[in-house]
Amino acid sequence: MMRKSRGFEGELIIEVPKIAITNCEELPLIRSLFISRMGFYPKALHHYYQRPGGISQVILLYCTDGKGWIQIQDENITVHAGEIIVIPTGIPHSYGADSKNPWSIYWFHLNGSQGNEAAYAIMGAENQNFQPIQVGFSDERNVIFKQIATTFLKGYSAANLLLANLSLPYYLSTFIAPEFFSRQNGVTTHVSATDRAVKFMQENLSRAITLDNIAQSAHLSISFFSRKFKQDTGYTPIEYFNHLRIQKGCQLLHFSDLRINEVASQIGIDDPFYFSRLFKQQMGVSPVNYRKNKGIDLH
Repeated sequence: MMRKSRGFEGELIIEVPKIAITNCEELPLIRSLFISRMGFYPKALHHYYQRPGGISQVILLYCTDGKGWIQIQDENITVHAGEIIVIPTGIPHSYGADSKNPWSIYWFHLNGSQGNEAAYAIMGAENQNFQPIQVGFSDERNVIFKQIATTFLKGYSAANLLLANLSLPYYLSTFIAPEFFSRQNGVTTHVSATDRAVKFMQENLSRAITLDNIAQSAHLSISFFSRKFKQDTGYTPIEYFNHLRIQKGCQLLHFSDLRINEVASQIGIDDPFYFSRLFKQQMGVSPVNYRKNKGIDLH
């Protein structure tokens, strides 16, 4: 059974004033995604909302204790502790706390042109029924929430609006990739097969490892592992390994006096011509020109 992490203490609601919302819409760094309301309700026994036409903001509800319910698209859904649900703009809905074991929830209303994109990034574009997503518990996630709230509570200067809202994507990333944040007292609760494979790659950058080697490190068959890895990262395992190799090669070209063939050897490539082709394919310049210009002409 997962221990629930320490959270924000006491009820909290922050309503960002209309004038501050207007300022957010005019600040280039945050105008595409920013917070209009946020709060924390512990054991919110009588918490209930009904919005037959939806609203113009994205709603994020993260349950950390107890349970609640949401009705959306004529379906009644139970939301348990450790789950999140995000409701895009304009979606009719109602929700509330369970009468016997009421939820504790962290919540946000999000504005901006990328609000729905953020919603689907968390819930998954294929999640058409808006089912809750299990994201577990994280002390770090709650610390970020508290930092955002504390910044708003200091007032709505441009600096405060920027600081609070630039922290929002990092907060949302704790739901998009919860495996990196679901830790208690510094102990990771789950290490995925992809995590194990990437760690193996990082530890073996100087070797010419094979797909079979990588799949074995993840304790999976080659075919299943390859599909899962590409689903998780967007790359095949060998493509990903080559990215890590070239990343290491860039560091060596920057910070060492090794010759090109020695740099290649350091990342497990015996053929310097293959290394140069691979490097140029990824970085857009040859290793020689990269070293000469220290990467400045890359982009």
